[in-house]
Amino acid sequence: MLAAQIAELGSPPRIVEVDDAAGIRIEAVALNPLDISVGSGVFYGGHPPLPYVPGCEAVGTLEDGTRVYLFGDGHGVARDGFLAERVSVSDALPLALPEAADPAAAATAGSAASGKIAAQASELLGASNVLAVGRAELGRIGDEFGEDGFTVCIDPVWGEPLADALQYAQRHARVVHIGQSAGPTSPLRSADVRGKELVVMGHSNFAMTAEERNRAYLELLDHVAAGRIALDVQRFPLDRAAEAWELQRSGPGGKVVVTLS
Repeated sequence: MLAAQIAELGSPPRIVEVDDAAGIRIEAVALNPLDISVGSGVFYGGHPPLPYVPGCEAVGTLEDGTRVYLFGDGHGVARDGFLAERVSVSDALPLALPEAADPAAAATAGSAASGKIAAQASELLGASNVLAVGRAELGRIGDEFGEDGFTVCIDPVWGEPLADALQYAQRHARVVHIGQSAGPTSPLRSADVRGKELVVMGHSNFAMTAEERNRAYLELLDHVAAGRIALDVQRFPLDRAAEAWELQRSGPGGKVVVTLS
């Protein structure tokens, strides 16, 4: 069967023939900043032994036709991931999906929220003023919030951008840190963190229980299915996995997914 493999850290995956495996037939695999971080050797949790199959989030089909979501158990982080035609997983891992779920959309809905998803979710939860900005647009924060500053920041980047953004924080603002796509270290200024008495909260899907993670995922998927949250999904076939990988590495505007059926 066919699979994508990372043979060298920092290099995109290549398609190879591997031994046939019994298990779940994979339909779609999301490529996330986490996958790039692991494949580049900079993820704090390390990486699987080389060569390895990347992809920590996927949708597949059981033998009985049930469509399932797959995430966790170390796949794509400590062991081979899901970017293969078939994958064997523990019986407890698959989460049954609604029959009408789109595989590509369902595969991209479960990882830590991207900026656009976080912005839409914030509005659903009642935030009165929501702004999503890229790394080169941080000045817009001051324009939008003025002297009052923001009260909550969802941070998927860390690094220099977060340090620069904190100058616009309101006193006692909360920063929820979910990723490090701009770098594993950040030069936070004491005047911003201590002077404003900020609360910096780390979040990792891997730290959640399976029950908590599944409940949150299905809630988000329900919003997606109802059109309350929109996902901009960019789809690539398996033979273009390297191209999809490089697009994700460059920071796409949407969610990147590799389809296998």
